[in-house]
Amino acid sequence: MRIVRYILVLSTVFKWMTKMSLNIAKTLIHGAVVGLNAYIKPGGIHRYSPGTLFDEVLCNIISITNNLVDAVELGNKVRRGELAASGIRYRMLLVDPLKEVFRSCNIVHPQFVIPLIIGGVALGISGVESILEESSKFKKALELIMLSSAWSDIKHFIDALRTIGRHDMYDHLKESSYVDIAILKTSVNLNDLCRALGSRWRGFLIIEIHEGILFTYLKKLQEIYKSERSLSHSVIRLYMELVKLHIPPTLAERVRSAELCGYMKTQECAKVMYELELIFRKNKMIFNDISEVAILIAAFGSFEGLK
Repeated sequence: MRIVRYILVLSTVFKWMTKMSLNIAKTLIHGAVVGLNAYIKPGGIHRYSPGTLFDEVLCNIISITNNLVDAVELGNKVRRGELAASGIRYRMLLVDPLKEVFRSCNIVHPQFVIPLIIGGVALGISGVESILEESSKFKKALELIMLSSAWSDIKHFIDALRTIGRHDMYDHLKESSYVDIAILKTSVNLNDLCRALGSRWRGFLIIEIHEGILFTYLKKLQEIYKSERSLSHSVIRLYMELVKLHIPPTLAERVRSAELCGYMKTQECAKVMYELELIFRKNKMIFNDISEVAILIAAFGSFEGLK
């Protein structure tokens, strides 16, 4: 009788923990979708941006739901002592989501997939309820993941980039000598890889432990949210604050007008933003790299309770 009761208790606990992992995964995905969908991000990725990039990224984010649940639960196992950090199978953790996305979407954007997956594991390991309020615990968990991967796992991930058709990322790493086994065997870890990829695809820098942009921009988003009270509007404002650092002097006044107006707060403001969108794209001023950062920060902002 005691054994039956014990099994029932274990089953209840397991269901609760699985539900918790699912809730975290859903929260991250919800935030990422809100950030992606936020309109208008002039020169960036949003629901009305030309081309297929919006649809591709949306498909990528939604397709990793199960992988993200598994990632959070993997982190939970490490925190509970059921699995050593050295026992994390990075090949499955990194490559399986990429292959799943490739099967579902036929095109993969790892700069969104990998930060979400790694972020999920870090949330599981740290067990934090707030990244900002318990930043040291989350940072420690993130460092554990980013610095612990074996060279063979890194090579498997690099090779997978070719398999999923991301020859541009593979070639970028090749130019940095990261495909050389002799170099990989020395001291290359996942953090080094993300820093190298992040020089072109900034989404990878969200989980890079030395830059610390996750904490910097997440705190900034939280501050913006206090006045905006909308995650979508907050993402747009964060995006614009990052974009205006790259705007030529000839357009500074137009960007300033949009800022003073409140970006998307009124129909008149939206008109100003739409005009900026047309001007940016006409002048080939595309800020997809900044969009990557804003979208991923929105994902973790959602975990912080921003809606």
